[in-house]
Amino acid sequence: MTKIQAVLIAAFIAVTPTSGALAQQDPYLWLEEVEGAQAVAWAKAQNEHSTSRLATVPEYEPILKEITQILDSQDKIPGISFMGPYVYNFWQDAVHVRGIWRRTSIESYSTETPAWELVLDLDALSERESTNWVWKRASCLWPNHRHCMLSLSRGGADASVWREFDTFAKGFVPSGFDLPEAKSTVSWRDKDTLWVATDFGEGSLTASGYPRVARLWSRGTPLAEATTVFEGRTDDVAVSAYSAYTPEGRYDLVSQIPAFFRENTYLRLGGRYVKLDLPSDASFRGIFANRLLVSLRTPWETDGATRPADALLAIDLDAFLLGDRAFDTLFEPGERIALDSVAATRDAVVISVLDNVRSRVYRLRPEDGGWARTEIELPGLGTVSIGSASDFDERFLLYYTDLLTPSGLYSVAGDAKLNNLKTSPVWFDSEGMTTTQHEAVSKDGTHIPYFIVFPQDFDADGTTPTLLYGYGGFEISMQPTYSGVTGRAWLERGGAGCSRTYAAEASSARPGTRPRSKRTGNAHTTTSSRSLRISSHETSHHRETWALWAAPTADYSWGRLSHNVPICSGRSYARSLCST
Repeated sequence: MTKIQAVLIAAFIAVTPTSGALAQQDPYLWLEEVEGAQAVAWAKAQNEHSTSRLATVPEYEPILKEITQILDSQDKIPGISFMGPYVYNFWQDAVHVRGIWRRTSIESYSTETPAWELVLDLDALSERESTNWVWKRASCLWPNHRHCMLSLSRGGADASVWREFDTFAKGFVPSGFDLPEAKSTVSWRDKDTLWVATDFGEGSLTASGYPRVARLWSRGTPLAEATTVFEGRTDDVAVSAYSAYTPEGRYDLVSQIPAFFRENTYLRLGGRYVKLDLPSDASFRGIFANRLLVSLRTPWETDGATRPADALLAIDLDAFLLGDRAFDTLFEPGERIALDSVAATRDAVVISVLDNVRSRVYRLRPEDGGWARTEIELPGLGTVSIGSASDFDERFLLYYTDLLTPSGLYSVAGDAKLNNLKTSPVWFDSEGMTTTQHEAVSKDGTHIPYFIVFPQDFDADGTTPTLLYGYGGFEISMQPTYSGVTGRAWLERGGAGCSRTYAAEASSARPGTRPRSKRTGNAHTTTSSRSLRISSHETSHHRETWALWAAPTADYSWGRLSHNVPICSGRSYARSLCST
């Protein structure tokens, strides 16, 4: 799945139908007007009500001060992206409230005091234009990334404007490309042409409110005269068009999303768009060295073989278009091993996998007769997130963390060794705390791994107060990570530690009452004052196990756990463990 598609799906989650019938049924439909006076006044009143209650707790002020210190810290790791000879960062703090877009070299970035060069000051822009601009994203033209389209929204709304920006001149381009406010996707084809999917007028949107039509827009011409290249169906989620640039050349593509976790990808060949012969629930992972990369959600029978769900496959694109289906298997799942993420540098494919919830990272280089596979040695058995990958060489970035270890940002080059660039501050004293991994058995017999973080001098007497939290939906994986806020405000005060979960939602019960259950998406969890139960729910396509995330609070008695389980969270192993 491309970044554009991920953004579309993430945005679509928040869409709520606003038909006349619904308006009659829902007396609170006015809350959908995010910036409406009534909605803003209501939200303000709710905040004041909550704050007035919280402020009566003696710990409120010191905790608020400590959390604010962490969130406003200048010592946070500046996230960076490779763009040409620079690395770019969008930064916000107490001084730069709306943020600044800046750049430096990777060599300078690795020093204690990088020499940042200001590219755009969003606070200054907002003041000049009397508009509360909120940064969304930048789409820049490969390879030098001089020509960029910046997405800015008013007050953080879903809809945004797109304006052409010159990173060499560090300013907006006079009479450049300028797309009106809408829910749009934009991508460069070349310096004088843009792929645009937006609201072109009546009939150009899907029923979900996202673009149904993609066009090619030439510089100096009205948007209305842009050439239509693809039209989806009204019942699609969205349509977008874009160009994928590689050292081997440019590939013009269209993505049609008919439903969640469904995707049709079209490649432009000789002036026409050819649909790639892939399962609709497969994920197009891009093109590397003229090889098609695809991962599977369900088994796929092709070329006389059955490719397993969660496999990552590669094949020469030209051969594929001629009918060849002899894929190379870059990754095949195991009982406790699942694919996590995929990236590509100039010379290699980089993948991260979850092996019994612990991250592992591999670099794969094509060679005669196959692929050379090198494992990247990590600092420990924690969580990894692959960051930006360079188009110009073999460098890529990864973030490493675990429940008690602050996040670190590392670069990896040709020698496959980690080079520490930045490390987050230690925000709480973890001395005496321990983390262990266990398994819970769900109602249907699925074994679900979970982590327990024991506070110092923990006594399993059932009195440790616990706040339960879970997230559930859209197969978004939330792995255990370091949290300075949770550690400082909670763990240091004697609470049991926490780890996040995969697709989870929890409910709680007060002592002496019947446990309540809450269903979300495909599963439910039930908790009580004396036990924790994790269960799953089958669908026609696959089964996912859901669990919960817990952290304690001394001021609320509900959710206390005993039986030597002060706090825990579980995580399904995506489709490799939990599929039927």
